[in-house]
Amino acid sequence: MEELLKHLTEVSIRQQQIMEHMASRQGDAERELAALRTAAHRTPLPDPRVQAVQLMPRMTAHDDVEMYMQMFEATAIREAWPEDEWARLLAPLLTGEAQRAYFTMTAERSRNYEEVKKEILGRVGLSPICAAQQFHDWAYRARQPARAQAAELTRLAHHWLLTGGPSAHKVAERVVIDRLLRALPRALRQAAGMRNPTDLDELVEAIELAEAAQHREVGERAPPFPRRVVQERRSPEGTQRPVSRPAVPGPQDEPMPTEPPRSPGRIWLAGCSVHDPPPEAPRAEVHINGRPFIALLDSGSGVSLIQPTVLPPRTGSRARLAITCVHGDTRQVPARRVTITATPGSWPVEVGILKDLPVPVLLGRDWPGFDQLLTSSTQPASRAGDRRRRRSARRPRRRPALLTSDSPRGESSV
Repeated sequence: MEELLKHLTEVSIRQQQIMEHMASRQGDAERELAALRTAAHRTPLPDPRVQAVQLMPRMTAHDDVEMYMQMFEATAIREAWPEDEWARLLAPLLTGEAQRAYFTMTAERSRNYEEVKKEILGRVGLSPICAAQQFHDWAYRARQPARAQAAELTRLAHHWLLTGGPSAHKVAERVVIDRLLRALPRALRQAAGMRNPTDLDELVEAIELAEAAQHREVGERAPPFPRRVVQERRSPEGTQRPVSRPAVPGPQDEPMPTEPPRSPGRIWLAGCSVHDPPPEAPRAEVHINGRPFIALLDSGSGVSLIQPTVLPPRTGSRARLAITCVHGDTRQVPARRVTITATPGSWPVEVGILKDLPVPVLLGRDWPGFDQLLTSSTQPASRAGDRRRRRSARRPRRRPALLTSDSPRGESSV
């Protein structure tokens, strides 16, 4: 019995020692955990803005804006940056037109990355409408890898049809809008396209308004009275006309033109390329594929022209454009499709590349926003300017040099 009591006493003492040891270990663990928490509060978390500057290069004028933003999105997802901070992280990396697009947005919109992306792509000519134009102008190049060209075509199709995550109905509507715009006559296509319709109803409404405006113009040009027909009175056969007095012809009506003469379908270059444009010729700031230039506005030119230094060189392009001088000389020049952006909007257009062009950019009527840009560039800045213009108009002035002509009858004069 005594041995049993002794054994139980030893077991109890050992259990007590184990409990004391475990309590001591628990206290050490709690103290270590508290120290770790204190150190975590004292150690600052990495700033995503610093990471963005370290991981992403700053945008340059030679970067593809769409590719740059895709690279930014991939980096943000990999680094687990909060999506509501993406717009703020992107802002310090932007330059040029993309930077101006960001800082002209309202504070509320500039916090939304999707809104910032849409605005930047639209300002540099990468809107869905421009992507549709590039998709239809795409051509296969035999000397480049087929896989890379298929990827480029897929990217254009996605940017045109899938921007904004539309439904299947919306995708089909975008295809119908594009096809309908391309089937319109040029005048209607320009008038409707400048309104940038987002759905089929807006496009139909724009077409109806443009047709109504054309009908009004035709009615204004119609003659107010029917033209009289002057018929010659004939004498009966066998009789002779009196010869004692010569007949004096009475006044006859000459036909009045009911509409201005139509221009032939030829492209006439502004004067000769060796002649400098007059200093009073209107100019405006435009962006060619996102790069700013001062363009000469030529209201008589049916085509836009640029110098070769405006665009980076590209090999393999065989597009040509026939340019006819006002003196009748015709030559073939290289052609490139570019996106021209100005105050009225952004549209793609095919331009001729002329080495001896006296200005970097000559903007013609083939750009849809030309009339609006010309009007805004030639408006008087103040009433004082109007008074000076009126005083100068009283004195006979030499006619300014004719920049271009829409028909072979146009002559350059000074």
